[in-house]
Amino acid sequence: MEEKDIKKKAIKTLIDASEEIIIPLLPKNWFDKLLQKVGLKKKELKFNLRKIRVGNRERIAAKLFDFPEFERDQTYIYKRVFQLTVEHQETMNYVVAVALQNDRNEPSKQLLDAVKWIDDKLFTYILEQAVSSVDVENFLSSIVVISGTAKLMKTENQLTSL
Repeated sequence: MEEKDIKKKAIKTLIDASEEIIIPLLPKNWFDKLLQKVGLKKKELKFNLRKIRVGNRERIAAKLFDFPEFERDQTYIYKRVFQLTVEHQETMNYVVAVALQNDRNEPSKQLLDAVKWIDDKLFTYILEQAVSSVDVENFLSSIVVISGTAKLMKTENQLTSL
């Protein structure tokens, strides 16, 4: 990665830049298509993809924690990829939907259904952004601060009770 790319990513992180993502809603039947054409039904969903919030970090991390370790054996890799896709596609769809919506509500069924039908490149991009913005380092440092504070308070309480 070049220095320019690193600087761009750092600036994006600092300013909490968002990116508009448009997900087309494919009609389920001819009636849906007619309603979309007339304008009574949405043709697309628009979301601002931005850094994951703390509440969503927990939801995404809980889902990703269940992913099994991926073996690196070349002969085994394709079989394992297909197996993982079958077993975990719903989880990946959920992670992408949570990343797009990024509020305290669960993703709607409409969004979960729309995510199933987006382009692979867009899906992979959103999934990568969601996983990379979970920001594990800050989460771990906050745990350290909380546990350190709890120990100090416990020690202070023991000293005052003497």
